[in-house]
Amino acid sequence: MITLTDSLVSASSRPLSVRCRPDLTSRKQLYHGTPYWIVKEPIGLNYFRFQEEEFAILQMLDGKTSLDAIKEQYEAKFPPGKISVEEIARFVGNLFQSGLLMADVEGQGKQLIIRKEERQHKQLMATLSNVLAIRFKGIDPERLLKWLYPKTRWFFTTTAVMICLTLGLAALLLVGVQWETFQAKLPTFHTFFAGKNWIWLGLTLAITKVLHEFGHGLSCKHFGGECHEMGVMILVLTPCLYCNVSDSWMLPNKWHRAAIGAAGMYVEVVIASLATFCWWFTEPNTILNQVSLSIMFVCSVSTLLFNGNPLLRYDGYYILSDILEIPNLRQKSSSILNRKLGSLCLGIEPPEDPFLPQKKQGLFALYSIAAVLYRWLIVFGIVFFLYKVFEGTGFEIIGQLIATFSLYGLIVQPIWKLGKYLSVPGRIHSMKTPNLLGTLSVVAVLLAVFLFVPLPHHVVSPLEIQPHQAARVYVEVPGILTKTYVQSGSIVEQGAKLAELDNLDINLETVRLQGELSVLQEEIAHLHFERNQTRGEDARRANNELLAAEERMTSAQTRLDQQQEDLARLTLTAPRAGYVFPPPFRSGQATVEGLLPTWSGTPLQQKNEGAMLQTSELFCQIGDPTEMEAVLAIDQSNRNFVAQGQAVEIIINHLPDMTFESAIQQIATTEMTEPPRRLTERAGGELLTQTDPTGKEQLMSTTYQARVLLDDPEHLLRVGLRGQAKIHTAPRTLASRLWRLITETFNFKL
Repeated sequence: MITLTDSLVSASSRPLSVRCRPDLTSRKQLYHGTPYWIVKEPIGLNYFRFQEEEFAILQMLDGKTSLDAIKEQYEAKFPPGKISVEEIARFVGNLFQSGLLMADVEGQGKQLIIRKEERQHKQLMATLSNVLAIRFKGIDPERLLKWLYPKTRWFFTTTAVMICLTLGLAALLLVGVQWETFQAKLPTFHTFFAGKNWIWLGLTLAITKVLHEFGHGLSCKHFGGECHEMGVMILVLTPCLYCNVSDSWMLPNKWHRAAIGAAGMYVEVVIASLATFCWWFTEPNTILNQVSLSIMFVCSVSTLLFNGNPLLRYDGYYILSDILEIPNLRQKSSSILNRKLGSLCLGIEPPEDPFLPQKKQGLFALYSIAAVLYRWLIVFGIVFFLYKVFEGTGFEIIGQLIATFSLYGLIVQPIWKLGKYLSVPGRIHSMKTPNLLGTLSVVAVLLAVFLFVPLPHHVVSPLEIQPHQAARVYVEVPGILTKTYVQSGSIVEQGAKLAELDNLDINLETVRLQGELSVLQEEIAHLHFERNQTRGEDARRANNELLAAEERMTSAQTRLDQQQEDLARLTLTAPRAGYVFPPPFRSGQATVEGLLPTWSGTPLQQKNEGAMLQTSELFCQIGDPTEMEAVLAIDQSNRNFVAQGQAVEIIINHLPDMTFESAIQQIATTEMTEPPRRLTERAGGELLTQTDPTGKEQLMSTTYQARVLLDDPEHLLRVGLRGQAKIHTAPRTLASRLWRLITETFNFKL
C-alpha cells in the first residue's frame, strides 16, 4: 500500500522502469580524434553513434537506477561536466523512441503498435515520394555471402583492383582517342530505346544492379562486416536487388567503409570496360553488340549520375560521409539549412545542438541546397526520359503517373513538412515581426515576378543550310552519268553544260523510230504513186492505205520528237548564271548484283561517272554564294510563338565558335509534308520520322518550315550543313511557361 511518504518522494529519485536492451552490440571508434560508440540494433538493423557521455548514460539504464543516481554517476565520471535531470529525461526519451530501451510497465504493446503504424506510414510516404526507386525487404543473405566470398576474395585484393582500374582506363582511352568514330557508331535515341531493345535494357539493368549489390555485400565480408538484408528494388520500372551493408558502420577504419561504398561502382566499371571492348570489336546490329552497348549505357549513366554523385543518397554520398567522418550528412546539412532559414526568415533562434557540425556550417547549408536542386534535375530528367521513351507507344499514361508521384515528393512533401514545422505549439509566437514581414515581402515580390513579369523567351529548332533563291537542277530523264563538266564551286553562265547522261533505251527507241519513219516515207511515196496510177476501187483502196500510213507517220514523228526532247534533256544545262552548289551528301549504299551502281557523295564528284541518276534527283543548285539561307524545322508546339521579323541566332555544328544573326524572313502557314532528309534522326538530325506503308518517311510530329536569310561574305557556309537556331520570341511569364509544360506533359485538351 502506497503511503503519503512514498507519494512525496521526488519522481527523479524513483528507479526508472526502462533498461538497455541486452541484444545491442557496440564498438568504439574515433571520429576526428574524438572517441564515439557505435551501437547496433540487430532486429531493425539500425545504427546509432553516441559520445562517451551519452553511451555511459545508456549503460546506466538497468531498470533500477533513478534519474538522480544517473546524474550523480555522470558528474562523478565526467568532471567537471554538469547535467540536469531534465536533460537526462529528454535523452532517455529519445533512446526509448529509437528502440534501444525496454520498459517493464503496462501498455507497452499499445505504444509499440502505434510506433509501428507511424513507421509504416512514413515508409509509405517515402515510397510515394520516390516511385523511381521502391524497395521491398527480402532475405538474410549472410549464408549465401559466406559461400560466395572464398570464391571471389581475389577480386577485392590490391592487385586485382589495380588490374581492373587499368582495364577501365584503357576502355576510356579507347573511347577518347576514337571519339568521332565512337559517336558515328552510336545508334539514334529512338533506335536505341526502341521497343525491341527494352528487354535488353531491362535485363542489363537488372543483372548489373544484382552484381553491383553483391559487390557491396562481398566487400563488406572482405573487411569483416556482415550483411543481413537483401531485397528487391524497382529501379526506374526495372526489378533488381539491393543489399543493406549498414553493418560497415561497425568497422573502425573509415577507408574500409568507403571501399565498401565504392565496391558496387567498382564492379560496374569492370563490367562496362569489358562491354566497351566487346561492343567496339563486334559487328553492329548483332545481339552481342546491342547487349554490350546496353551494359555500357546502364553502367556509365548509373555511375556518373547516381551512384558516384554525393548529392544523391547513393554510394557517392556514403563514401563522402565516411571520408568526412560525418554520419547522416544529409540530415545534418538539412538541419543546418533549416535552422539558418528559420533564424533569417522567421527570426526563430534555434536551440544549441551539440550533434551538428560547428565549423563551416555555410558549406553544409550549400550542400543541402545543391542536393535538393540536383534531385529536382535528376527526377525531371528521368521523367522526361521515360515520357520520350513511351511517346508514340500508347503507354504515355505510365510516364504521366510517374510524373505525378514524383511531383508529390518534390513539392507536396516539402510543403507538408513546412506546415508541420509551423504547427508546433509556440512556434508562431516565437517569430519576430521584422523577419516575418521581410520574408513575406520577398515572397510576394517573387510571386509577382513569377505571375506577371514577362521575361525573355526563345525557341530552339534544328536547321539546314541552303542557297537563297538558288535554281535547282533536277534530272528530268533517267540515265547513266557519262560526263560532268562542273564541280562544286564552279562559276557558270546561263545555258552552260553541266553534265551529260546516256540512256540506252532512249537511243535504241530513237534509232527504231527513225527507221520506222524512213520505211513509212517510202510506203507513202509508193501509195501516192499507186493512187495516181489507178482508178476506181484500186484508187480508193490506195487512198485509204495512204491516209493510214500518214497517221502512222504522224504518230511516229510525234514519238520521235519526244525521244529527241528526252535526248536533249539528258544534257543538263544551267538555268541561270552563278555558283554551283552540290546537292545534299548521300552516304554510300551497297550495290545489288545485276543492277546499275548508284551514286554516293554528290553527283558532281568524278567518282560517280557511270552511276545511274533517277528522275527527280537533284543534280546541283546554282545561286549566289554570298546569299545563303537557313531552313528551320519548327515543331507545332512552338509554331504560335514564332513570327516573321523575329531575331534569330544561328550556330552551325561545324562552326561552333561562330554565331550568325538574322531574322525570320518567311514562315510557312501549312505543315511540312516531306521532312528534310539531313534533319531526320536517321541521318543524324533531330526530327523523328516513321516509315509509312509505301516506304516513305513521315514526320512523327507536325512541323512547319521557316526561312532565315544569312549573309556569308567569307564563304564559310556549305549546302547541307546542320545547326541550331535560337529564335527570340515575345517575352513570357514564368507562370505561363510552367502551365505550358504541365499541359504538354499531361496532354490536357482545353
